[in-house]
Amino acid sequence: MCDLLITNGKIIDGSGSPAYTSNIAVKNGKIERIGTLIDINCDKVIDASNQIVCPGFIDIHSHTDATIMINPKAESKIRQGITTEIVGNCGMSAAPLSTAFLAEVKDHLSVNSDYGKANEIGKFWITFGEYIKFLNDLSPGINLMPLVGFGTLRCAVMGLKSGPPTKDEMRGMEDLLEKSLEEGAAGLSTGLEYVPDSFSHVDELIRLCRVVKRHNKLYASHIRGESQNLFTAIEEAIRCGEESGCQVEISHLKLGGKFNWGKTDQLFGFLESAISRGVHLSWDQYPYIAWGTGLVDYIPRWVIQDGHQKMIEYLSDNPTRKKIRLEINKAIKLGTHAYNTAPWENVQIAMVKSPEYKSIEGKRIAVICKELKIDPLDFIFDLLIKEIGSVKTLVFCMDEEDIKTIMKHPQTIIASDGRAVATYGELNVGSTHPRYYGAFPRVLGKYVRDEKVLSLETAIKKMTSMPAKIMRLDNRGILAPDKVADITIFDPKTVCDVATYKNPHQYSKGIEKVIISGKVIIDQGNHTNKMAGRIIN
Repeated sequence: MCDLLITNGKIIDGSGSPAYTSNIAVKNGKIERIGTLIDINCDKVIDASNQIVCPGFIDIHSHTDATIMINPKAESKIRQGITTEIVGNCGMSAAPLSTAFLAEVKDHLSVNSDYGKANEIGKFWITFGEYIKFLNDLSPGINLMPLVGFGTLRCAVMGLKSGPPTKDEMRGMEDLLEKSLEEGAAGLSTGLEYVPDSFSHVDELIRLCRVVKRHNKLYASHIRGESQNLFTAIEEAIRCGEESGCQVEISHLKLGGKFNWGKTDQLFGFLESAISRGVHLSWDQYPYIAWGTGLVDYIPRWVIQDGHQKMIEYLSDNPTRKKIRLEINKAIKLGTHAYNTAPWENVQIAMVKSPEYKSIEGKRIAVICKELKIDPLDFIFDLLIKEIGSVKTLVFCMDEEDIKTIMKHPQTIIASDGRAVATYGELNVGSTHPRYYGAFPRVLGKYVRDEKVLSLETAIKKMTSMPAKIMRLDNRGILAPDKVADITIFDPKTVCDVATYKNPHQYSKGIEKVIISGKVIIDQGNHTNKMAGRIIN
């Protein structure tokens, strides 16, 4: 007797091996048997004829922790075939906290991440263990593995203070990280382009990476730069791994800015050289030419380092505003400003909260300023004041050919760098990045079926066993007896992303069934309202 029998499916087991037709029996949340001749009574039978049956996808770089409190179903992710997400990336996590600097952590998450229900942070948890319990009590609709965000960790110990930590502060960060890892955190993440992570020195990071190494967990780094100082930033990430011995994951690897386009040989030269020296190094990628970030990237860091209220004060004061303008224009002339990577015609406003600004969502800054007859910097300053620093943008600065070349590298893992949203309710807002809805089906449709960049077996390996290996998920990522029955079933002829930059709030197509621990969550493309996810630690 089994709980679920999947018959006649074309199985791609996640290992990279060729597809084969067979049946899968599931019992008590695990795969019991795989074989062509399974004569067994079963409560539920799924005929998967003409469909691909593969492990549930593992999104190694996600931000769903920012929205899971608003809608625990994680709709836009589970409908992509994703069953497990690694969250708390880019230095932003909701734990660990401290009562001394709680306001600073909330400010960090609100401005840098537009974290959902930020005001509730600290009400139900302080420690990482308490946070994991809170998430489990939500009964999430997807599996989560939360990382400790370095920005949150630093804020919890020393607030938004710039400069190096004192000896006591450094020890405080090490101790708090150690405690969080012991309580179930999956590793450490950094967002080194964002305040307060950007205040750190590499020696500070190496010391924390040594703590990560002791627990055999992951260091995931949004490196210190992805355009002008890309290669220096990669060297820093490699150094962290080389001197600590920990596993390093370079988040959302890319060649940002036209001045970097075509430099994939140089990029892989850096990475492969490190691997040949024994550095435990991996990386992930999302399949789009635009990145998503905050508008605060276009103003000097000192303007935001003391929090959003101080930022408003600076931008509202005419002499200081003039000083900021001069500093930005000087940086543009030197070629070191964000504008040099993506000028105003390449920056799209994705999300604002003020009703009077909703009409600009989905428009490029150059177009908005032309319509309003306003100087771009004045527009940016005024918008940041009105939105209290929290303005999401899409930045178009990557080359399609580079994306394909990076994707084809044998060690590139597929990820979304997106948060779970939905086509209804509080999360159906803004002109969000289409990766929130479509990253994984986009690879399967556009890059596998249509453009033949990857084979189907290789693409699925990059979505399953490869991230599982990095995260030490021994019981997931492969279809085999005794593995957890996290399974995705899709139609290879119709699977595709539908979300676009102009109309992002659309679920992907062709993902027919998604199963978590033997329970069918998505059935014929519809959510069954079952919530079978948990926090994996």
